[in-house]
Amino acid sequence: PEDVSEVQLAFLRILSSRASQNITYHCKNSIAYMDQASGNVKKALKLMSSVESEIKAEGNSKYMYAVLEDGCTKHTGEWGKTVFEYRTRKTMRLPVVDIAPIDIGGPDQEFGVDIGPVCFL
Repeated sequence: PEDVSEVQLAFLRILSSRASQNITYHCKNSIAYMDQASGNVKKALKLMSSVESEIKAEGNSKYMYAVLEDGCTKHTGEWGKTVFEYRTRKTMRLPVVDIAPIDIGGPDQEFGVDIGPVCFL
């Protein structure tokens, strides 16, 4: 984060017992989480934590995100959005440093991302 020095971030992490962050994925003909056609999350976005751990839709619950809104479940030709939330007691894992969309690269597919601030508590 360009607005926070590494020292400030280190102190926020040390003095906080938990942290959370939201990521909003804007989609056009791109699945973000649940694929309505297949009924699974194989095309779900992956996030990379600050300690280089993958945060995913399935697997170890410590590295799973929640989905607050899922408006990217099918290819409609319209823009939609999906909101992901990651909460953790391991404050070193945030902020999210990278994302890996899976369902991209095809004709008429577009996406954008809003990375929300980290909330340290």
